[in-house]
Amino acid sequence: MVGFAGWEMPIQFPTGPIEEHGIVRADAGLFDVSHMGRFWIGGEKAPGLVQELITNDLDRIGPGRLLYSPLCLESGGVIDDITVYRFEEGCLLVANASNRDAVLAWIAPRATAGVELEDRSDRLAQLALQGPRAQERLAPLVDGDLDALGYYHHAAFTVLGLPDVLISRNGYTGEDGFEIYLPGESAPALWDALLDRGVRPVGLAARDTLRMEMCYALYGNELDRETTPLEAGLGWTVKLRKERFIGKEAIERQKREGLRRTLIGFEVEGRRMPRGGMSILSDGRTIGRVTSGGPAPSLGNRGVGLGYVPPEHGEIGRVLAIDVRGGAVEARVVERPFYKNGSHR
Repeated sequence: MVGFAGWEMPIQFPTGPIEEHGIVRADAGLFDVSHMGRFWIGGEKAPGLVQELITNDLDRIGPGRLLYSPLCLESGGVIDDITVYRFEEGCLLVANASNRDAVLAWIAPRATAGVELEDRSDRLAQLALQGPRAQERLAPLVDGDLDALGYYHHAAFTVLGLPDVLISRNGYTGEDGFEIYLPGESAPALWDALLDRGVRPVGLAARDTLRMEMCYALYGNELDRETTPLEAGLGWTVKLRKERFIGKEAIERQKREGLRRTLIGFEVEGRRMPRGGMSILSDGRTIGRVTSGGPAPSLGNRGVGLGYVPPEHGEIGRVLAIDVRGGAVEARVVERPFYKNGSHR
């Protein structure tokens, strides 16, 4: 257990991170992600506010769906990457735990008349069940048809007799799975019921290797206030056709003028592993840095990593090097994601 954003979080359970990683890829693993921030924005002006806050387009989804989006400063730098759940009466925004206070502080002054802002983080628990057998493991505990729940859709279900449990089909592993929101006092019963059905608990170490194999961005590594969505390869989440969103002008300018750096995925040969903070080299010269790196358990523990380099060094197949404790380890830029056999729909 380690301290993180005011919470005690499990790095691993007794099974260990490699086995936990494999459980998620082959069966189903359970994460307690109740440390995430959960903010309700309601009222007649709620959709307009959320549309202004996010780079993605809320208008393209209706109630019962969700989307992923950066939340940006006027400079285009990323405050956080969030998930937005749309309802008839408003939106639920799910933020990273480390940015909970910052996101709330960013939204609050903009929540004027006609907007209801409520921090529900401490009331709601959030469990993530991930893996190709996630639906099979969860379905007997749920009244309702989980199979009808599409990818990036959500609905209310009765779970273990508890009504109005919010379940969405999405996740952070590349596998099929669900995020489940319910009152905090009810979460232990669901946790225990899932473990009784053969689900295994998974800690932060495996969560990191799972997301890295899929090249999903991690705030504080690939994303921060000095990095724009375009640099991070998240251009698909930026809808410049929108009339307005915070950071639009800066991102439009960057698109016109061109990127100074871009995120790459790379593989290394041998046993020496890349790690975050290491230098990326070209012809012996430092051109960037690794943001995430380590072994990919699903790929035979091959060394993989993500990092920022100038765009001219980012083409697929280019050979670079990583400075691993003073020694240059050859690295080849490859297509993302590293793992391509995920079960997500």
